Amino acid sequence: MKTLRALCSILLPAAASALLIGVASGADQPSSPPSAPGGFVVAGHAWTWNKGTLFEAIDHTAALGLDLLEIFLMGMRISAETGDAVLDDATPVELIARIREHAKVKGVHFVAPYIGGKQWTRIGQDEAQLRRFFEQGKKLGVSGFTGEPSELQWDMLEKLLKEFDFTFAIHNHAIGFEADYFGAPYPYGNPAETAKKLEAQQRDKRMGICFDTGHAARSGLDIVEVTRACAGRLRSLHLKDVARVQVNDVPFGTGRVDVAAVLAELNRQGFQGHIGLEYENFESPTFGEDLRQMVRFVRERGK
Repeated sequence: MKTLRALCSILLPAAASALLIGVASGADQPSSPPSAPGGFVVAGHAWTWNKGTLFEAIDHTAALGLDLLEIFLMGMRISAETGDAVLDDATPVELIARIREHAKVKGVHFVAPYIGGKQWTRIGQDEAQLRRFFEQGKKLGVSGFTGEPSELQWDMLEKLLKEFDFTFAIHNHAIGFEADYFGAPYPYGNPAETAKKLEAQQRDKRMGICFDTGHAARSGLDIVEVTRACAGRLRSLHLKDVARVQVNDVPFGTGRVDVAAVLAELNRQGFQGHIGLEYENFESPTFGEDLRQMVRFVRERGK
């Protein structure tokens, strides 16, 4: 018995150290997103469950039969057990290890964490601040980000994308969205214009577009045409349908967005990114079934 206890005292700390070392180095990072049945790679989105915890978002993603989850580095509570601890660029490696372990048990990988406006304001032109997010991304096992940096930050961003071999998808909010850190009218309301600018400036192909069809529909844009115009730069979509009269998200095929036509255009392009199911109709009485319908809708229309 003494021998067994002695052996455990050696092996258990070593195992814990190995786990932390693996997290710090980004070990077990998938070389590419897991493939989903039906042809398209589909991801849950942590914002869909933002009133809960990250662990709960992981659980919900797995329950939908999905193995990818888009997360955000803007302070989501991690779990009930970890109290007020949140996920951001300062989350310690010990908590990252717990997050990765819970996701692993559920069969879920993280993808394309969102970096928010307050974070870009803090980053400014400080490369060291932006590097913190890249280092945290490695620990989380991801290989790219989503967000809305100022164009003045593109050079710094592009430099680190090349260094880390990460991708970055520029997300759109609605035309007229207010974000003080741009110091000018909101520039990303039409993703087609953003894609055109990336091409005109010959930006590295690691820089692309995350097309939020919900915000675009509320801005009156032609969703299929924007999808077509972003070909070659499209990294991901926050795929949404929007009510015909109101502005809230609705299940696919029931609103004003021709989601089936968007998916057909993605097939035509040979789209290789992922579709994120960010559903913001939080008060829907059929919230869970809405999400299950959306997963079925996409998978039924895959290649």
